[in-house]
Amino acid sequence: MKSKKVLPYGGLIIGGLIAMTGIACVVIYVLEAIVARLGEPDQSLLFWYLPILFIGIIGILIGLGIGIWGAIRLRRIRQEKATWEN
Repeated sequence: MKSKKVLPYGGLIIGGLIAMTGIACVVIYVLEAIVARLGEPDQSLLFWYLPILFIGIIGILIGLGIGIWGAIRLRRIRQEKATWEN
C-alpha cells in the first residue's frame, strides 16, 4: 500500500469507529433514559442523560465527516493514478 493511501484509509476506519460509538451512545440514551423509565414518576434521567445523547450526535457527525473525507481522498488518488496511466 502506498503511503498516500494510509491517511485516507485511516480516516475511513477511524471515522467508522467514531460514528459507531456515537450511534451506540444514542442507542444507550434511548434505551436507558426513555424506554427503561416508561411509567415511572421520576423522569429526571431524560435530562441528566442528555450529555450522552449530545456526545453521540457529535460523534456521529464527526465520524461521518472523517469517513467522507477519507473516501473523497481515496477517489482523488485513484483518479490521479488513472490520469497518469493514460
